[in-house]
Amino acid sequence: MKKQLLIIGGGFAGFWSALSAVRQSRELKKEGELEVTLVNMDEYMTIRPRLYEVSLEGLRVELNKYFKPLNIKLIIGKAEIINPEEKLVTVATDSGSRILTYDFLVLSSGSVLKAINIPGIENTFNVDTFNGAQRLEDHVTQLAEKGFNAEGAATFVVAGSGLTGLEIVTTIKEKAAKIWNTYSQDAMDFKVVLIEKGDKVGNYYSAEAQDYVIKTLESKDVKIMTGVSLAGVTSNGATLSDGTFIPSQTVISTVGLVASSLCNFFKGEKDNLGRLHVNKYLQLEQHENVIAAGDVANIPVDDQGNTSLMACQFSMFLGKWAGHNAVNSLFSQPLKPYNYTDYVTCVDLGQEDGMLTTGWERSLAVSGIEGKNIKMEVTTKLIYPADDVETALEESFPEVPNVSQNA
Repeated sequence: MKKQLLIIGGGFAGFWSALSAVRQSRELKKEGELEVTLVNMDEYMTIRPRLYEVSLEGLRVELNKYFKPLNIKLIIGKAEIINPEEKLVTVATDSGSRILTYDFLVLSSGSVLKAINIPGIENTFNVDTFNGAQRLEDHVTQLAEKGFNAEGAATFVVAGSGLTGLEIVTTIKEKAAKIWNTYSQDAMDFKVVLIEKGDKVGNYYSAEAQDYVIKTLESKDVKIMTGVSLAGVTSNGATLSDGTFIPSQTVISTVGLVASSLCNFFKGEKDNLGRLHVNKYLQLEQHENVIAAGDVANIPVDDQGNTSLMACQFSMFLGKWAGHNAVNSLFSQPLKPYNYTDYVTCVDLGQEDGMLTTGWERSLAVSGIEGKNIKMEVTTKLIYPADDVETALEESFPEVPNVSQNA
C-alpha cells in the first residue's frame, strides 16, 4: 500500500510542498510508493500579495495544471477537524463530509484576517482573499454605476498601515478611476483616508523608510489619521475611537492576520498569532509525522530572535522544505534543516512609487519608480511557478537565493 502524504492548503506553502514531495520521491526512486493529496478550498493558488492591485486578472494559478501531470490528487473542500492521534482529517465538500487518512501531514492552511469585535465589522471590505478582493471590486463598480453620487461614495477609508494597508491606500484611487472611466470621461475627486492606531504610519520600518512612506502618502493626497482605530462601521461610514465619523461607503480593513484555527488541533506551544512552533526540520515536537509550513509555522531564522513572517517569501521556501522533509521522513532518510537568514521587503506605493528595504531593521535601499519596478518584478514573475511543469518541479528543491545580494 502506498504511503499517504496529505497537505492541507493550496497557497504558496502547500503548492510548493506538493511539488517538492513529488520531486524528492523521484530522487529517492519512491514515486510509485507515495500518494500525495492536497486539500484546498478551490482549484487555484491565489497570488495573495497582489490582491490589492488595480486589476485582478492573472492573480490565480490553476493547481491542476501542475498536479494532474504529477499525479497529485486535489480535493476541493474545507478541512474542519484534525485528529492527530488517529491520523484523520474531516473535510467538508460540496457532496458531503469526507474523512481522509494520512501517514504524514503537512499543515499549510495559511492565515485569516484577525477578528475585530466592533459593531458593523461585516460592513468592511478586505483584500485578504480573492473573493474578498472581487467583492471590493464589484462594490466599487456598483458605486461607479450610480456615479459615485451618494454621500461618502467617493471616499475610501483604509484601516491599518501594514504592508497591505499601504498598498491598498495608494492604489484604491487608481482602481476606482479605472472603473469610473468605463462609465464616464469626467474627472472624479476621490478621497482616501488612512487610519492607524499607532502614533506613526509604518512604524515597523527604519526612520528613513518611514519618512519616505509618509512623504509619498502626502504627495498622493492621502489623509493620515494616527492614534485612532475603527470603533464602528455602517454602510454609510466609519466611526473612529475618538468619536470622529467619516462618511464613506467603502471601509477597507487591513488590521493584521492570525494563523488558521486548524493549529488548535495540535499540542505544543503557539505564538501570539496562533502559529505552531516547529523545530529546525519544520516538525511539531509532539507530532513527529506533522510538519507546519507557511503562515501557520513559527521558526527561528537567525540567532538574533527573528522568526519567519506571514509573507510569501517565507511560505514559498517553507513549502519546499516541508515537502522534501515529509518524504524523507516517510522513507527514513535524513531531514534537511531549514535555512533562511536573508530578508527584504518590497512595497508598491502606487503610480511611479515603490520601496525596497533590506534586513530586519528594514533599511531603505531603493525607492521611487525603481522600487516600484522591483516590486513588480518580484510579484509578477519571481513568485509565480515556472510555466513548464518539469521546470517548476526542479525549482521546488529546498534552497534559498541571497535575495538581498540579488536586489
